[in-house]
Amino acid sequence: MTEQLYGNVQEPRYARTMGLSMASVALVIAGGVSTFFLMQFFAVPIHFAAIALLVAIVGVWFLETGRKQGRTRLERAVGAHMFRKSKKKGASTYLSGPTSRMPDGSHRAPGLLASTEMFEGTDHLGRPFAFLWDRVKKTGTVFFTASASGLDLQDQEVIDFLVSGWGGYLHQSGTLAALEQVAVTVTSMRDTGERLPAAVQEHRSRVDASAVPTFAREAVDEIVADVNAGIGRIDARIAVTFSGAPNPDEGLDARSREDLMGEVMVHLPAMIEQLELSGGGVVSYLAAQEIIDTTYVAYNPEAAVAVEQARLSGVGTGLTWEEVGPVHAVNEVDRYEHGGGISLSFQVWRAPAGVFRESSLMALLKADDVSEQKRVTILYRPLSAEQSQKRVQTAVADADYETNQKGRKATGAQLASAARVKQTEAEVSARGATLIRFSFIITVTVMDPAALRRVPAMVRNAAQTGVQLSVRPSTGNEDAAFAIGLGLGIVPAKWASVSPQLRQAL
Repeated sequence: MTEQLYGNVQEPRYARTMGLSMASVALVIAGGVSTFFLMQFFAVPIHFAAIALLVAIVGVWFLETGRKQGRTRLERAVGAHMFRKSKKKGASTYLSGPTSRMPDGSHRAPGLLASTEMFEGTDHLGRPFAFLWDRVKKTGTVFFTASASGLDLQDQEVIDFLVSGWGGYLHQSGTLAALEQVAVTVTSMRDTGERLPAAVQEHRSRVDASAVPTFAREAVDEIVADVNAGIGRIDARIAVTFSGAPNPDEGLDARSREDLMGEVMVHLPAMIEQLELSGGGVVSYLAAQEIIDTTYVAYNPEAAVAVEQARLSGVGTGLTWEEVGPVHAVNEVDRYEHGGGISLSFQVWRAPAGVFRESSLMALLKADDVSEQKRVTILYRPLSAEQSQKRVQTAVADADYETNQKGRKATGAQLASAARVKQTEAEVSARGATLIRFSFIITVTVMDPAALRRVPAMVRNAAQTGVQLSVRPSTGNEDAAFAIGLGLGIVPAKWASVSPQLRQAL
C-alpha cells in the first residue's frame, strides 16, 4: 500500500503593496512628505530637499534586498551588532560555581533557563511528575516519556489512525485556554554501553550460576560485547507548557505556581490517554530527577557515562536543578562550547518544499556516526478555534489584496498561495479545524572539534531527505537555540526582542 500524504503546511504571508512591505511603503511616504514640506515651507532647493526621498529609497533597498535564508539585511545587521555587543560586555561567556558571580554559587542552567525552578507533584494515583516553573515568564511545564513502536510492520490503516490521533491531540490542546505549547523532543545518542551489561548482570544475580552451562555464559558474553559496540539510542519526550499569566480573552486571572500546578493536574490523566492513542506507546510521566539528569548530560556530555552508572547502580546521581548547568560555556557566533562538548543548532526557516509522509523525518531522527548527541525538537503552538478563525480571515483578506492590486498582475506563487489560504478557511469554517504554528530546532553535539566540519552538510542532507526542510544555522544565538532545543518548555515568542507586529511590517 502506498504512503499517505499529510498536512496543509503553509508559511504565513502578509499583504504587500506593489511588492513592498508595510515598513518600506511607510519609508517611501515619509520621504515624499519630507521632501514636499522642505520645499514648500522651508524653501529648500529641490536638489537638497530630494535628499530625504533618496534616503527613504536607500532604506527601502536595504529592507527589500539581500534576503538570505529568510532573514533580511536589517535582521542580519541587527543580529551581528547584538552579538558583538554581548561579546564586548563579556555576556557570551558563562561561568558558574563558587568562584563565579552567581549569587548562590550554584551551577544553574544559563540564559533562558536561568529563571526556572524544578518542583515535583503527584497525580490522583500518587504518581510523581516533574513541574518546571519559570518565575519570570509565569509558565509551568510537565513532561511525558513515550516508547513508540515505530513504523516497522505497521499496516497503513494503523499508521493513518496514529497520525489522525496525533492531529486530534493537537486540536484538543487548542481548547485548553492555559496551554501555550507542546514540544516533542527526539534525542539520538551513542549508548554509554552500561545498560546492556547491567541488565545481563542483574538477571544472572537472580539465577543459580551452576545451573547455567559455561558455553551459554560465554556465548551471552560474546553477544553482549558485539551488540553493545557503538550502538545508538533514541529517546522521545513530550513537554506540555501552560501559562499562569492573565488572559482576559479567556477570562483567566494571573495564577501562582501552586494554582497552575493544581490546574494542570486535572488534565494529566486525559493527556496520557490521548498520547497513547496517538502512537506514543506506553506513555508515563517523567519525574524531576529524570529531567535533571538528562539536562545535566546535555550540558555536560563528558559526564554521560558517570551519570548512567550512577542511575543503574540504584543510588542515583543526587543532582539538583541548581546543578544542571555547565561550569564554563562560551557562545561563539557559529558554535556553543559547553562541558567538554561543542554544539551547533539549526532552525527550519520556511515551509517544506514537499509534502509530509509518515516517514519524512526518519533520516533526521535516526542516530548517526558523527553526533555524540542529536536532538530534534518540534515546537507546536495550537491556536484556539476563535484565533484560528480570525487568522484565516485575515489571511484571505491579505491574499485578495495582493492578487487584485490595480495595474499589477498577480504572480503564480501569489495565486497558488491564495488558493491554499481559501482551502484552509474552508477547513476551519466547515470542519472546525484549528491552526497550529510549529517550528523545528535541531541540535548536534560533538566532542571532537574536527567533526564540526561534517555537521552542517549532514544536517542539511538529513533535513532534505523525504520532506525537503530548509535549515539555517543559529548564527550568534547558539546558546539560546541550544536551550530551546532541550524541549524544557521555553516558548521562543515570549523571549523575542522584536514584536510580531514589527516583524510583520518588515
